[in-house]
Amino acid sequence: MRIGYIREFVQGKWDMQPTEMMNCETMIEEKEDVQGQPLLEELLERLQYGDVLVVRKLYSLANSTKHLIEICRNLQEKQADLVSIEDSIDTREDSFFQHLEQIAVFRKEVVGERTKAGLSEAKAKNRAGGRPRKPDRNVQKAIDMYRSKKYSIAEITIETGISKTTLYRYLQE
Repeated sequence: MRIGYIREFVQGKWDMQPTEMMNCETMIEEKEDVQGQPLLEELLERLQYGDVLVVRKLYSLANSTKHLIEICRNLQEKQADLVSIEDSIDTREDSFFQHLEQIAVFRKEVVGERTKAGLSEAKAKNRAGGRPRKPDRNVQKAIDMYRSKKYSIAEITIETGISKTTLYRYLQE
């Protein structure tokens, strides 16, 4: 079954649908003012082997590269295809899904390498990665309050701004 999916961004933009969209057995139109894409989520659940999801452009289908990759993985699992008319993508004829998987791996590697480079640079400047440490006076006050056994953890966290997890971490040191 050919299923057309339209997400309206500008009022009236989709009045003139390409023939490819008009030839779909089912047409689903997501309104811009709806939170998220509930109709798309429902559609992806119902897809079956051999179905073809037709969109005008990829940006009407997904909100980000990561979102597009998730949708395409879902389509692959169900052995359904994707046609994006204006992007000239037709997974029945090309290897778009494989290219997208390569992009996903590339994206993950880039993020990983940038993280490693940032941590190395911070280490070279004698800076630790992660969140900045709490001021020592607050930490010491929290530890003193805890050891006095006069205050609850909730009272200590409110008074010093040190979370329970951070307090316990300092106590272990």
